[in-house]
Amino acid sequence: MENHLTTPDNIKQNTRPVSSNLDNNRIEIYIEEAEQINIKPRIGDALFIDLLEYVLSEDKTAFPAEYETLLNGGEYLTTLCGETRKKTFKGLLSALNYYVYARLVKHNDSNVTRFGFVQKDDEYSSRHDLKIKLAEEKDALTVADIYIADCIQYLKANAKNIPLFTVPGKVKNRLNITMIGD
Repeated sequence: MENHLTTPDNIKQNTRPVSSNLDNNRIEIYIEEAEQINIKPRIGDALFIDLLEYVLSEDKTAFPAEYETLLNGGEYLTTLCGETRKKTFKGLLSALNYYVYARLVKHNDSNVTRFGFVQKDDEYSSRHDLKIKLAEEKDALTVADIYIADCIQYLKANAKNIPLFTVPGKVKNRLNITMIGD
């Protein structure tokens, strides 16, 4: 098991309802993908690696105190046009958890077997229509994108205290394709 910012149990407890019986090994694959594709490009390699070390560390005092707020969300002060304002956000772990949840919604009922690419099905469950699945994925990605944007604002406001953060260029997480007609 590799080290990650979040755990399968956090996904099950801190997103929309997810079965507690879901295989943790499947979730860990999606955690790895979300960290590498959605989180790391937005905050930079150096900060991502330092946050991993922070999460695994017994001694949190060796790291900026702002890491706790960055990961778990909270309140902070920012100044705009000479006016100080209080802001709140959900945190990087909430964004990561929702990116993972979106992957679970879209891919969890699919398996590659010796018979090809199949979807799980039995007499006790039914699958949602593909449109419903894609709508749920898109909604979860929207939540995650808003959460990560709030994290970037927090990082910019605390850039002096979190020197490993460098403002990335424009990062595109996915391609949007609009289907015309049915």
